[in-house]
Amino acid sequence: MIQNGEIDVYRCECGAITVEGDDFSNSMTEKIFRKEFPGLKAPKKADWCNCNHCVNHWGIDLCGCGSGKPVGKCEGDFQECDYSHD
Repeated sequence: MIQNGEIDVYRCECGAITVEGDDFSNSMTEKIFRKEFPGLKAPKKADWCNCNHCVNHWGIDLCGCGSGKPVGKCEGDFQECDYSHD
């Protein structure tokens, strides 16, 4: 974990990054992390395993239905598929 002010950043064994604050927790791929949080630093080595991104298919880059597919790439045709999970 790296503390960036009041935000904590973790790296999972799957490679996903989780950013946590007092009232939020968002998981994402490293590519999305660098785009969405350019000023934050992430651990170079994994300090978590079995994060929400890899286990529950929750993330700001994953389909809202929980399929684990990227937003816009899911064929579930549910209302939730128009949005990210987190």
